[in-house]
Amino acid sequence: MEKEFDVDYRCYCGVHYVLKTSWTDENPSRRFLGCSNYRDGNGCNYFDWIDPPIPNRKKSTFLSLLRRNESSEVRLHRIENKWEFVEGEIQMLHADIDRLEVERHSFEENLRNLEQKYKFIVYVLIAVVCYSVGRSIVS
Repeated sequence: MEKEFDVDYRCYCGVHYVLKTSWTDENPSRRFLGCSNYRDGNGCNYFDWIDPPIPNRKKSTFLSLLRRNESSEVRLHRIENKWEFVEGEIQMLHADIDRLEVERHSFEENLRNLEQKYKFIVYVLIAVVCYSVGRSIVS
């Protein structure tokens, strides 16, 4: 039998009591009314259960499901942490790729410069050889 709690009731302090839910092993998901000043240490300790006690079989089943849910949440949290780590690694790899692209462009530019210098040296050598061969023929 549920109690009526939509009426303007107040606890012994004169403040409105609040609807809370117990998450203890003894009373999982069981609702109760309590003094809103309880956590401050100034409350009157008003307390009244709304829900009837939970039968042991239902309680153990509920606790088992609750623990399984908590276990799933822990696994999900671990997966989310791993995902964040992987995303960070991906960002670092993208930064490395960008840096390597800049280096590649620099190496390509250096290679083009070296090829031009090589061609220039080859042309100079050909000219020197032609000049030397031409002089030796004329003399």
